[in-house]
Amino acid sequence: KDDDMETTLLIRTISKIAGLMRVGFGEAGADIIGKNLNITGTDTMNLLGNGRKIHSIFGFCDVRQFTDTTECLQEEVMLFVNRIAHILHSIVVQCDGAANKNIGDAFLLTWKVNTDQLGGSCKDHNYSGDKALYSFVKTMIEMSRHEDFLCKFSPRALSELYERMPGYKCRIGCGLHFGWAIEGAIGSSKKIDASYISPHVNMSETLESATKEYGTSILMSEPFYKLLSPEAIAGCRKVDTIKKRESDPVTGLYTYEVDLSVGFTLANKEGKKTKRLPHHRKTTFSLVSKNIADDPSVKKGSHGLGDLPSIKIYNNFPEVWDADNDVVRARSNFSGFQRQIWGKGMDAFEEGKWDVAKNHFDDVLEQSGGKDGPSRYLLGRMEQHKFSAPDSWQGYLS
Repeated sequence: KDDDMETTLLIRTISKIAGLMRVGFGEAGADIIGKNLNITGTDTMNLLGNGRKIHSIFGFCDVRQFTDTTECLQEEVMLFVNRIAHILHSIVVQCDGAANKNIGDAFLLTWKVNTDQLGGSCKDHNYSGDKALYSFVKTMIEMSRHEDFLCKFSPRALSELYERMPGYKCRIGCGLHFGWAIEGAIGSSKKIDASYISPHVNMSETLESATKEYGTSILMSEPFYKLLSPEAIAGCRKVDTIKKRESDPVTGLYTYEVDLSVGFTLANKEGKKTKRLPHHRKTTFSLVSKNIADDPSVKKGSHGLGDLPSIKIYNNFPEVWDADNDVVRARSNFSGFQRQIWGKGMDAFEEGKWDVAKNHFDDVLEQSGGKDGPSRYLLGRMEQHKFSAPDSWQGYLS
């Protein structure tokens, strides 16, 4: 009987160790674990060595205003980051992606692509581009819907947060790029990380950083954009053309319209919509209680993070772009008419007809109530040259 109990305890311990390895190493470390388990006749581990070349979509997310948020939340910032990760990773995994790096205020996600499946229809590569883009769009929507869950902190932390940033809302910026990378173990025998090395990984981070300049939530490179289905492309628009280095090809930059100001509410047990509690400048109580408690999609009491939302997504691609009402609403404020005007403005901008481009971008900006970020950005760039393209202009920013 004692032997049976010891065996059961051993099995449970091994199972926990395996679970920790799976979470710690992630998809990129699966090969490292597998190779070491297959090595026989030695007690040593072979953690370091050559990597392998893969092709993947790389998605990089960054939490806005994170430094200020950290200073306000102090120890509770861990709850904040892990709640965001819960929503993001839950959606990414359901969309066949994998979480790779968690870097404090940033996350790296991947969708591996078999290059033999490229060149045909999106169905051939299992709509990998659509799934990556939808993951980020849906994450933004769910973060907006579950704002009270994300910002469930002590009265002290809440008071400092809204005192410093009145009306604070948790937002992320995202960059998406497709290219090759070397997958493997990085570090030493003392500490390794299973990850990717490539300029294409860096490009996804560069795109995310540029979202602040362009005033958008998402920026996509042209190599990634080419993986999208026509249904996904219908919600995208080109916002610029760039060439980072002389040796680099010219590439377009694209965004997907995500307007979170339309609001996304929780449903209570009777299926009715519940209003979110207002965010006051000075807060002396917890914001979450009732909304989260009444939400039937919430998993009760888990991991010390509070009541975790259980998020289920549509997984029928590419129909999801018109079937998911939240996604349709998020892009609805940028009309087809605005899209046509914008397209004419971009054509004129690239052709060097900046006086014509100015008129079109002004129209888009006016119709958006002055909120359209790409219009403001390109108008600002052209204004530096008095709305006349330089003699050296070749249709792209270098």
